[in-house]
Amino acid sequence: RLTLYQVNAITEGIDAQAEVTVRLKQGEDLLANGHGANVDTLVASALAYIDALNKLFVLTSTRKIHLISVN
Repeated sequence: RLTLYQVNAITEGIDAQAEVTVRLKQGEDLLANGHGANVDTLVASALAYIDALNKLFVLTSTRKIHLISVN
Protein backbone atom coordinates (compact mmCIF):
# COMPACT_ATOMS: atom_id res chain seq x y z
CA ARG A 1 0.00 0.00 0.00
CA LEU A 2 1.31 3.45 -0.90
CA THR A 3 1.63 5.55 2.26
CA LEU A 4 3.77 8.44 0.96
CA TYR A 5 4.21 10.13 -2.41
CA GLN A 6 6.41 13.23 -2.43
CA VAL A 7 7.78 15.25 -5.36
CA ASN A 8 10.54 17.85 -5.03
CA ALA A 9 12.36 19.89 -7.65
CA ILE A 10 16.12 19.35 -7.51
CA THR A 11 16.88 22.09 -10.03
CA GLU A 12 14.99 25.09 -11.38
CA GLY A 13 13.77 26.05 -14.84
CA ILE A 14 11.96 24.28 -17.66
CA ASP A 15 14.45 21.42 -17.59
CA ALA A 16 14.13 21.00 -13.81
CA GLN A 17 14.82 17.57 -12.42
CA ALA A 18 12.20 15.99 -10.18
CA GLU A 19 13.05 13.88 -7.17
CA VAL A 20 10.30 11.52 -6.04
CA THR A 21 10.08 9.65 -2.76
CA VAL A 22 7.52 6.92 -2.13
CA ARG A 23 6.85 4.76 0.91
CA LEU A 24 5.20 1.37 0.56
CA LYS A 25 3.76 -0.66 3.40
CA GLN A 26 3.19 -4.39 3.30
CA GLY A 27 1.25 -5.97 6.12
CA GLU A 28 1.55 -4.36 9.51
CA ASP A 29 5.31 -4.15 9.92
CA LEU A 30 7.14 -3.88 6.59
CA LEU A 31 7.96 -0.43 5.23
CA ALA A 32 10.20 0.46 2.30
CA ASN A 33 11.18 3.86 0.92
CA GLY A 34 11.99 4.34 -2.74
CA HIS A 35 13.70 7.24 -4.49
CA GLY A 36 13.86 8.27 -8.13
CA ALA A 37 15.05 11.31 -10.06
CA ASN A 38 14.50 12.36 -13.67
CA VAL A 39 13.50 15.39 -15.73
CA ASP A 40 10.21 13.61 -16.37
CA THR A 41 8.16 13.41 -13.16
CA LEU A 42 6.35 10.29 -14.36
CA VAL A 43 9.66 8.49 -14.97
CA ALA A 44 10.99 9.64 -11.58
CA SER A 45 7.80 8.31 -9.97
CA ALA A 46 8.15 4.94 -11.68
CA LEU A 47 11.81 4.69 -10.64
CA ALA A 48 10.92 5.47 -7.03
CA TYR A 49 8.08 2.92 -6.99
CA ILE A 50 10.28 0.20 -8.50
CA ASP A 51 13.02 1.03 -5.98
CA ALA A 52 10.58 0.60 -3.09
CA LEU A 53 9.16 -2.63 -4.57
CA ASN A 54 12.66 -4.08 -4.88
CA LYS A 55 13.39 -3.22 -1.26
CA LEU A 56 10.13 -4.84 -0.13
CA PHE A 57 11.00 -7.93 -2.15
CA VAL A 58 14.39 -8.19 -0.47
CA LEU A 59 12.85 -7.66 2.97
CA THR A 60 10.21 -10.36 2.45
CA SER A 61 12.72 -12.78 0.89
CA THR A 62 15.19 -12.29 3.72
CA ARG A 63 12.44 -12.69 6.26
CA LYS A 64 11.26 -15.97 4.70
CA ILE A 65 14.82 -17.33 4.59
CA HIS A 66 15.30 -16.37 8.23
CA LEU A 67 12.05 -18.05 9.26
CA ILE A 68 12.96 -21.21 7.36
CA SER A 69 16.46 -21.39 8.83
CA VAL A 70 15.19 -20.89 12.39
CA ASN A 71 12.75 -23.79 12.18
